[in-house]
Amino acid sequence: METTTLDTSQQELSQNKQLQIADLRSGKLWKVLGVLCLAGIVYAYHRTFDFWWMQWWRDNSEYSHGVLIPFMSAFLIWFEWNRIRRIPIKPNPVGFLLLVPVIIVQLAANRAGIASVSGLTFPVVIGIIILLILGKEAVKAMWFPILFLFFMCVPPSSILEGLSFKIQMLSTQCATLGLKLIGLDVYRHGQKIQLPGIEVQVAEACSGFRMLIALLAFTTFFAYMKVGPLWGRLSLIAFVIPLSLIANSIRVLLIALVGNYYGNDAMHTFHDYSGFLVLVIAFIALMLLSMVVKCQDFKTMPAR
Repeated sequence: METTTLDTSQQELSQNKQLQIADLRSGKLWKVLGVLCLAGIVYAYHRTFDFWWMQWWRDNSEYSHGVLIPFMSAFLIWFEWNRIRRIPIKPNPVGFLLLVPVIIVQLAANRAGIASVSGLTFPVVIGIIILLILGKEAVKAMWFPILFLFFMCVPPSSILEGLSFKIQMLSTQCATLGLKLIGLDVYRHGQKIQLPGIEVQVAEACSGFRMLIALLAFTTFFAYMKVGPLWGRLSLIAFVIPLSLIANSIRVLLIALVGNYYGNDAMHTFHDYSGFLVLVIAFIALMLLSMVVKCQDFKTMPAR
């Protein structure tokens, strides 16, 4: 009799736990937690959101692709939703402990007016909130869309300027070498390329850094959506660095050739449209490489 009573009690506890999880999934508590977290994020990061918006839409921004990242991340969650929704909800209180140091960093960055540092905590906070409300398995299921949000974060300007200058110099050097191989009498001083008919200055906007960051974001998304060996998908991402440098160097070389033979006006016209052409060529190169590394097919949505 005692064994039967214990078994019955355990079954009742198990049923109650399942009911509580169901209530959390579809009841008022779930909605309240979601609204509170959303309101808290908007309040804590409204200055950061303003900073991002200005950076994304300013002229010659290196992060103009940032406005697309939240939508791409949301698409990934929607794409995997049939699998994600089957995961049992198990709120994890460890999220509270993890949230404390992140909040301290966020408050300190806000107080100091360092929006770039504040922004880097945003994907971390999203991951911790998912852990806190939905549990560890939910974080595992959504780890890529969460980390992908880092591509919309704008790092400190000192880092951007340093990387942009190095890539600017490399692009200028490679373009100059290419022009010499063609047989033109050309020499370089700093970021300027002197040709017989014109002098071309490789400005920061043409450094290739913007192309590198955008290509890295979209190629990471592209590689995640591909079916194939891990080494192959990682190869696609690693290929972005030399690809962006080569593509931008070719762009600078072509701009210089157009300016040398057709004049300044033709050079500026070609400059304005050549970026799109180079991006198309870069994506074609990635598609070809995906075949070489055995990543031809794309993922399909999980069945209901």
